[in-house]
Amino acid sequence: MEQNKPRARPGFRRTNRATRWAGALLRWAHALALALTATEILLRPSAAWWSTARIASWVLTGVLLAAWVLLRIAQKRLLRQVDGPDRADDGPCYDDGPGCADDGPDCADRCGDSPDGGGAEDYGRAA
Repeated sequence: MEQNKPRARPGFRRTNRATRWAGALLRWAHALALALTATEILLRPSAAWWSTARIASWVLTGVLLAAWVLLRIAQKRLLRQVDGPDRADDGPCYDDGPGCADDGPDCADRCGDSPDGGGAEDYGRAA
């Protein structure tokens, strides 16, 4: 995993851990909100606090979703900083970006194009 790399920064580890916790809490809050909503539809509880608990669970789900998205963006940004030097060694064609096809035959494998002319667009076609 990314966090086990020797040069991973403590900030990345902290963000990675917080992102995983936020994701786990988001899943549980969403499951709770779904369960409370299903219970309200099926059983129609008459307790005065029931609708407040159901609405609060959906609000909590929304807040946790926003927090998880922000943490995930920060995690991706830190991951790019950690992986930056490795990708710089690969040259400009380490992804399928716009300059990928213009980089010559030495980038063919990394860009998804094979030297014999078959590329990613030919994947799955019959011979």
